[in-house]
Amino acid sequence: MTGPSSDKESGMTDPSTDDGVLVVASGDVATLTGPDGVFLSVSPACRRLFGWEPTQLEGKAEADFVHPDDRSALRVGRSALVDDDAQTTTYRFLCSDGSYRWTETVSRRAGSDGSGLVVSAIRDISRRRAHTADLERLAFTDPLTGVANRPVLMDRLHQGLRRLRRSGGVLAVLYLDMDRFKVVNDSLGHLVGDAVLAQMAERLAHHLRPVDTLARLGGDEFAIVAEGLADEVEAIGLGERIAGAGRQPFRIGAETFECTISVGIACTADSERSADDLLSEADLALYRAKERGRNRAEAFDEQLRTAPVGRLVTERILRRSLDNAGLVVEYQPIIDLQSGRAVGAEALVRISDPERGLLLPESFLDVAAETGLLIGMDMQVMTDAVEQVSRWRSRLAGRSPDHVAINITARHLADSSFPRVVIDQLDTVGVPHSALHIEITERILLEASNSAITGLRTLRDAGVQVGLDDFGTGYSSLAYLRQFPLDFVEIGPMQVA
Repeated sequence: MTGPSSDKESGMTDPSTDDGVLVVASGDVATLTGPDGVFLSVSPACRRLFGWEPTQLEGKAEADFVHPDDRSALRVGRSALVDDDAQTTTYRFLCSDGSYRWTETVSRRAGSDGSGLVVSAIRDISRRRAHTADLERLAFTDPLTGVANRPVLMDRLHQGLRRLRRSGGVLAVLYLDMDRFKVVNDSLGHLVGDAVLAQMAERLAHHLRPVDTLARLGGDEFAIVAEGLADEVEAIGLGERIAGAGRQPFRIGAETFECTISVGIACTADSERSADDLLSEADLALYRAKERGRNRAEAFDEQLRTAPVGRLVTERILRRSLDNAGLVVEYQPIIDLQSGRAVGAEALVRISDPERGLLLPESFLDVAAETGLLIGMDMQVMTDAVEQVSRWRSRLAGRSPDHVAINITARHLADSSFPRVVIDQLDTVGVPHSALHIEITERILLEASNSAITGLRTLRDAGVQVGLDDFGTGYSSLAYLRQFPLDFVEIGPMQVA
């Protein structure tokens, strides 16, 4: 086949009809077919579009040049021709080199004498179809691996649950995470990391049936929806095969290394289950697999639902909370016992998690500190606290608490820009600097560097109150504390021998 495509997003007008006459645009192929569907006349444009000479088509059935899968569309379109109404049909047309091109054909009856003659204008729409296919791929697939994306996975999961009502069996969701993938990215670079993700997607697809859906959720996380399983045992077997796919070494260029995979499995035979709940259960099972050593598959069970949250699961919850506004700041009033007035409040952080409810600090602060997430949490708490003081001052008019207290970490003290961040936040909302009290623990104060002490003095000189929290739980004396820039000291719980 020769010549360029004539699909004119290039400015060509659409084939149209006018007063019972088919108007054929320049570049379209005009045809006349008899009642038996045989070409009687074909315009020379077919040479450029499809590589055929007109005489090679004339006398032959139109259906012989239509892709077998599209012949039903041709029949339906022709049977719908009535009176002077035009019909548009889309199908693939055979080219002289054996390939097929997508076409759009507008047809109508030639006259009203009952002869059964049909006149058509055939246009090549290959480029348009390819562009549409590209847009669909962008909308529904992960561009790096070519597998489905999260919206497609959730749609398939919803459909699978609906099919359970009539098909029975078991539906499984498998949540996958590559073990220590960050090490690969950090040590070998993102190009190698991307190649590993693409190879892993290929490996996973090799273990799936046509009815299963594989999706990349983001980063190094994948998920699978598997329908029509006999029972949970079959789902666990699939999970173990998936875990095995990561045990084979990866070879990227000159590099050879391992990057195993952990799998969490959630199963149901109940069509009324929530898709989100199933995905969450698979996620919890995944983190049990991580806690038990990685490179394995684990299934969700009721014990997991009621078991204490492990450190990895806690980290997961923390990250979600920071990303999705899951932090809750509560305010504990500070009361003047003589007047009974709330003179201040202490900001206390909580986490609101859809699965676990309201989590108190003792369940997550250690993990937040170990993972470096505590800094982001504290900044969110400070922003909320400063804005809350502003709201109190505007709404309570003279009856509002004078200040709000927040705790800061050693990492904040070590950051030379921290004092300026605090002062800028107060100035942005128009709150006096004295309305913010910053509290640090005795241990952090005693370990603070000279630059950290300088930062505290900068805050204190700007009017921010600086205090020591839980004094007495350590070993320092009041005399020793006099050398630090402090405005107040809070006495901690007494230790009785």
